This record gives sequence, structure tokens and C-alpha cells, in this order.
Amino acid sequence: MKLTIAIPTFNRNNILKENLSKLLPQITEDCRIIIFDNCSDIPVENSLKDLLESSSQVDISVVRNRYNVGMTANILKCFEACNDPWLWVLGDDDEVTDGAVARILNDIEKQQKMHFLTYAWDEDSFKRKKKLITKGIDQFLEQFETFGAVLFLSTSIYNMKKISSGMSFAHFFQTSYAPHLVMLFMSLGDYGKCAFYKDQIVFNEADKTPAHLKWDQIFIYQTTILLRLPLKPRTIQKLKTRLEQLTRVWTIYNFIFTLTFMKYENGGINKPTILYGEIVRSFYHLDRRLMTRITSWLGYFIIKYPSMFRWIFSKIFKIIKGREFKLQNNLRV
Repeated sequence: MKLTIAIPTFNRNNILKENLSKLLPQITEDCRIIIFDNCSDIPVENSLKDLLESSSQVDISVVRNRYNVGMTANILKCFEACNDPWLWVLGDDDEVTDGAVARILNDIEKQQKMHFLTYAWDEDSFKRKKKLITKGIDQFLEQFETFGAVLFLSTSIYNMKKISSGMSFAHFFQTSYAPHLVMLFMSLGDYGKCAFYKDQIVFNEADKTPAHLKWDQIFIYQTTILLRLPLKPRTIQKLKTRLEQLTRVWTIYNFIFTLTFMKYENGGINKPTILYGEIVRSFYHLDRRLMTRITSWLGYFIIKYPSMFRWIFSKIFKIIKGREFKLQNNLRV
């Protein structure tokens, strides 16, 4: 086989089943599907029983973790289990486009020397106009449109023979929330090639995923751990510049609002100010704009004494929207 399609999942059984039903008709004898169930409350295999039985001609299997090992560790299991030349790690809540598998199989056949293939997504923040080939990690860091474009798992295909040398680093730096990028960065060197395509292979369906089933994006600040990778100083500087751009997308206001209104599940953190301090120190030190620095200081007081801010915000929200403000998210650590 040429391609493993690995799908890490946790407690999104219905969403997974819906998207899997759209993927299965595209599967050929050149690829297989492996689903990594991160100890979901209801075993994924039970939820997919009918679908699996009706697709017996497809090479598809479900691997259930004995324990919930966390999001990044489950992603790494996808890489470890791949015995085929190429790997596509597909998010369980991302719907594939028509002909996506055929397009990937055609491209990997032509691009055997590439470390990494990445496709466009349907965000309005950028539109990739043409195919692009980069050489070496420095050129790669200079050319991608936004950090989110490569952080997003489902748009990327990995040449396992080329990137497996970075596996140990991916485990060591898995708290970066980007072990897949660690593996890629550590294997590219000065000559590794990557191909950027303008075609889409998935629709970004994150906005349709219920809030309580989304991964905790508040921990995006941990991507700054990537700056500790043993790369050349000039490469680290380029990476720092790209991470600084990420702070312009995930502004300090996102974190202040989230930590002020978030409900905390049992076993979660009970001192949001500590987490906020870590976010400011590790992430927003990259953003040197005066307004960001002033806002970060105000954020400490808002998060430490949130009751008044919640009351004021709720009143304003009711005046503008004509309804009560209801919180939808939980912070799961």
C-alpha cells in the first residue's frame, strides 16, 4: 500500500461516523484507514459497527487506547503505526472533498522526493494561488501563508521515510501541541523539500463542531516550545517571526475572555491567573506592541476579579443581543 489514513479521535463518535461515511467510497486498494480511539467514553468501534460491517472490502481498523493519553500522544501514535510510505493524519471532524484520496495518491506518486505535501484549506485568511516547492527548513518557514496553515493536521501528507528521523524529537517536544511539526522541522535540514498545493482535500469544519467537543485551543500558547528545538540560530529567528504572527491571530483578548468566562471541570485548574501568567510570559512576549502589553496587564485584574467584568459584559450583551449570555465551553486540562 502507498498511503495510511490515520484518524485520531476522542468522544466525537457521531461526527467521526458521518465524515467516515463520506471518506470510505474514495478508498482504493492503495490505502488503508486506522482509527485511534483515545479511550472515548463509548468505544468508537461500537459506534461504527454497522459502517465497518458494510465496508468489509476496505482495509480499516480501530485501535483503542487503554487510557486517555492526551491529544498529542494520540497523534504520535498515528505516526508510529504507519507502515506505508506516506501518512495522512485526518481530523475526525474534517470532511474530505470529492476526489481527495485520488488527488493525494496521484501527487505522492509524482513527488517521491518530497518530505511533506500540504494543501490549501477553505479559510478566507489566505488563498493559495499556485503550487510552490520549498527547499530546506528556512525556505519552508519563509513561504507558508500562516502558521495555522501548517499547524492544521488534515491538510498535510507526510513521507514517513523522510521524516521518521525526527520521531524522538516529536516525543520530547510533544507538549508544544505540534509534534507533527517537530518531526518535520527536525528532518528537513537544508535540503528537504516540501510541496504546497492550491487544491483542497478537506473542508475546515471546526465551526460546526459543538463547543464541548473541541480541543482546548487555549493551549496554543505552548507552540512557543518549538523555539527550544536544536536548530540553527537563523532558523530559530525565522520560526520566532512566524510565531509572532500567530499572536496577531490569537490575540491577548481571546485568552482574557476565555479565562474569565470559562467553566472549569472537576480536576481542572482552579487558579486561572497562574495559567494566564504563563501564557503572557511564554507567548505574548513575542508581541511587543504597546497596546498588547497594556492589555496583558489589565487582563491580570480582569481574570483575578472576574465577577464585575462578567456582570458588565452580560448586561451589555443583553442590551445588544436581546438575550442572556450563555457560556458554551469547558476548560479540560
